[in-house]
Amino acid sequence: MNHYSNVADTLACHDNVPENLWAARAISEHLHASAFCPEFATFSSKILGRCPRYVLASQTIRSTVLQKSSSQMRLQDGILMPWVCLNTNDFVNILAFDIDHTCAREYLANIPEDIRPTLVEDPVSGRAHAFLLLRSPVYLGPEARQKPKKLLWLAHQLMAAALDATPLPYKSLIKSPWGVAENLIGNLVPREPSQNNRATFPDTSSPGGCLKLLWRTEPGAGPSELRDVVSLLMPVWQDKIQKPAKIWLRYAEREPSSLGRNCSLFDQVRWWCYAGLVKDLREISAYAHQINRTFPAPLPGSEVEATVRSICKFMNSRHCPAYGIKGFSMSFSAENLNTTQKRREAAHRTSTIKQQKSYDRIENALKAWPRGMALTQAALALRTDLSVRTVGRYWHVDWPIGLSVIISGSEGSLAHSAHPLRQLRTLGDLADAYKKDCLRLTYYEDHIAAQRRPGVEPCWPETPEDWLNPEVAWGYRHAEEATENAFSRQDRRQKSKERYERRHRLREAGKNNAISVRSEETDRIEEQFDELILRAEKEKWKPDIKKKLFFGRISSRKFIKRAYEEGTSLRFSERHLSDRQDKKSESNCHVDEFSASIRTRSPPAKGR
Repeated sequence: MNHYSNVADTLACHDNVPENLWAARAISEHLHASAFCPEFATFSSKILGRCPRYVLASQTIRSTVLQKSSSQMRLQDGILMPWVCLNTNDFVNILAFDIDHTCAREYLANIPEDIRPTLVEDPVSGRAHAFLLLRSPVYLGPEARQKPKKLLWLAHQLMAAALDATPLPYKSLIKSPWGVAENLIGNLVPREPSQNNRATFPDTSSPGGCLKLLWRTEPGAGPSELRDVVSLLMPVWQDKIQKPAKIWLRYAEREPSSLGRNCSLFDQVRWWCYAGLVKDLREISAYAHQINRTFPAPLPGSEVEATVRSICKFMNSRHCPAYGIKGFSMSFSAENLNTTQKRREAAHRTSTIKQQKSYDRIENALKAWPRGMALTQAALALRTDLSVRTVGRYWHVDWPIGLSVIISGSEGSLAHSAHPLRQLRTLGDLADAYKKDCLRLTYYEDHIAAQRRPGVEPCWPETPEDWLNPEVAWGYRHAEEATENAFSRQDRRQKSKERYERRHRLREAGKNNAISVRSEETDRIEEQFDELILRAEKEKWKPDIKKKLFFGRISSRKFIKRAYEEGTSLRFSERHLSDRQDKKSESNCHVDEFSASIRTRSPPAKGR
């Protein structure tokens, strides 16, 4: 027990960095590695202090069970699983390699000690995984820099060539040097046993037999720099790596396809177009026929022209040159230009292309600008993936074709508008106008919401200062429509109230038998309809309107008659009810007198 406590202290004090202490204690607590391999304990404290706190681990990924699975675990638990991944989604901490041969140690001996990877071998088959710990993790997430990513790729390929191994993807699960045999679910996939010499590997099994590691590990170097890996391996292994054509090879250095004359013609013509940015159909056709004549058996003219049309269509619609600046500078045919002048012209053209791309990015961002986001330099830089400095450089520059921005965030709201958007010369002016237009449009939206409330007092919206933005103009028009609807609702409420009062007055007149009120109401309605009919004849209204006036007069008469008769019926019903109550009270009075006379009569005498 004392021996194990000393082990924990040794691992904890190996590196004074606070982040390393908890990882060193975890490995020493679970494995007690230094009890039988001090080099392995030192290696563990170096590795684990640079690992994430949560790792992807698996107990079945290469076992005989049918259901394979992996899950996120805490570092102190995940490293004890048979397979583990020490990288994350956004950061690369190690470079992993898959070695399918049994000569891994021979290859490791040829690699300098400063950059030598760690080897984790299957003791039965001899096949292994190797990984190299990076001193500085490489970020691969959004907005990651391209140069570190290319340097990472190059170091990965060079080390794979030096080990005669396969470079594994960054999120691959590899054999864990700390994997415990009891955490394996099922059995390992059987492979051909290897009797290669493994005596040089340290024995990582527990002397007491209570703990056994699943793999044999040969610790490598500590954290390494990518530049050291590239500088040490590039002179020897640069010819063995597979280089991406777009980054590492020029078009002139490639070999055309040997699958047939069509493929060879296609490769040579398209590479020539890429290098010189040729997009003219006649030039491409002439060069294609020139290449075709070099074949022992030239292709038919129809096949050549079909290839030419395909290349020309691609060059004019989808070609985006990223590494063709030097080729373009060498494609000038003028004899009076030297190399420096050609490069100057190419640089000017490249600057123009970059400027146009920046213009396109900004214009596309303005077309889909989110609703409610302020138009500032920082926000525009975030939406266009440009730097704030670049956006600031374009902020007060006159735009070639004018600038506009959609306040609502999409063009769908402007489909019914035939007027163009506000066109301004600079981004600064556009930002000021956008702020004012947003405030004005927000005012109209609030006005519309207020006018739609029931019982609100109608009021007209404020007129905009100008009509240059159709969105603001349509917002004002919608606010006007909301106000008109509010006035219409108010008019309907007023008419309904007058109709109710007229009906109540006629019913009261019917109850009181006031025939004069009915006559006055009828005369008033008749005068109104007579005026409307005369106006219709004078202004020559449509026959349908005259027909509505005719039936409206009839319905108004019926309404007056019905309301007056309702009051009359109420008067007779109340009179009949009062008569019945009077009769009932009289009958009750006679009954009371009769019962009283019976109660006052004297009883008969006894004996009669």
